[in-house]
Amino acid sequence: MQAGFEVIAQVEMDKWACETLRTRQMYYGLKKTSKLNLYHKYLKEEIEKDQILYEFKDLAESISCRVIQDTLGDSGKNRILQKIKTSKKYHQAHKFHVLLGGPPCQPYSLIGRARDPLRKENDERHFLYKYYLEILEALQPDFFVYENVPGLFTAKASGIKVFKKILEDFSSLNPPYEITPPLQEVYSNPYNYILDSADFFIPQSRKRLILVGYKKSLEKENPEIKYIFTKLQKHALKNRKKGCFTVDDAIGDLPPLKPGEGSDRWYGHYNSCSNLKPYQIKMRQGSPGILNYKARTHMKSDLGRYKFFIEHHKNGNGGATIVDLIKERPDLLPNHKHLDKFLDRFKVQWWTRPSSTITAHICKDGHYYIHPDIHQCRSFTVREAARCQSFPDNFKFEGPRTEQFKQVGNAVPPLLAKAIASFILRELRRIYE
Repeated sequence: MQAGFEVIAQVEMDKWACETLRTRQMYYGLKKTSKLNLYHKYLKEEIEKDQILYEFKDLAESISCRVIQDTLGDSGKNRILQKIKTSKKYHQAHKFHVLLGGPPCQPYSLIGRARDPLRKENDERHFLYKYYLEILEALQPDFFVYENVPGLFTAKASGIKVFKKILEDFSSLNPPYEITPPLQEVYSNPYNYILDSADFFIPQSRKRLILVGYKKSLEKENPEIKYIFTKLQKHALKNRKKGCFTVDDAIGDLPPLKPGEGSDRWYGHYNSCSNLKPYQIKMRQGSPGILNYKARTHMKSDLGRYKFFIEHHKNGNGGATIVDLIKERPDLLPNHKHLDKFLDRFKVQWWTRPSSTITAHICKDGHYYIHPDIHQCRSFTVREAARCQSFPDNFKFEGPRTEQFKQVGNAVPPLLAKAIASFILRELRRIYE
């Protein structure tokens, strides 16, 4: 949407993620009619969302069409397709230009497989991508974008290499689609087709497989279309040479919090700051203040560990692991059965580097996301994780804090999505304009 597309349908099974999508659609609807003052009132808890949608009934109806809460599966596919087509008709859309999707990545996650003695081979979610393909064939968009974790390359199900099976199924679509680069190249050198968020001026190292496909027939109208991913790679390489944004760029301007302080909803207006960094200015744009900014409370033992790991690095010893804890402070060792498998269970996010990959695990605990300021001595808030993911400050995450964290961790970084969308839009304009 930041790149200029109109999103006709968003399909999501999670209740609170859907509520967040509805809120964001309300933001865009109010922005379109120059009523953002109402959205800001909602953020500051001066008015309820229902009051706004009651006043703007057309907007409420539009949102109810666009955000589809449903679950993919044999019984849900046709129902979902009908809802998508209903929204297309309601919004008088001529056609679908792009389909985006990323089936659940947990069965492909290397960490998840390390915890599972069967390495998730029996996980039925391995083949959820088939519903994505069926919807792709039904809607026949010009482009599709398929996103997943690099662990997909080595995942197996019932002895079958999942990635090879996915590529074979993509190649047999009707009408025919071409993946750029060609499927054989992707299969031969899969790691060449990983994009890292840090190469798109996002303060986070997050590597993901991105497959971009287009309808084969479009090559006649635009022969350049086959080079779209190559152009995206060159753009990333050019950005990398300019340097990357860091945790300091992401969250250095946010007010300090002690464990338990803050608010899960509206926190308050920004502090005046004369030396904001470009990324911070970008994140603040269009927001009346800070949302989703409440620090977890932590057990005394965890606070002792956090302090150890922060001090270890500040003393010039580099990042510490559980091994260092065993040697130097065995009294702080957690009571965990598999310490040898999770030597980096506690990880400080250093000011001078991009953050680690923000994953949905952050909803369970914040040990991988320790704030670098020893005086705050806590894990990241939802807003800090969202900043590292490149969500603007006026993006409100709905639901309890656990659900907010989950939404942030499961998301594709918006600025990465915007970059991919911008390249696709350029190719579409060559065809349609």
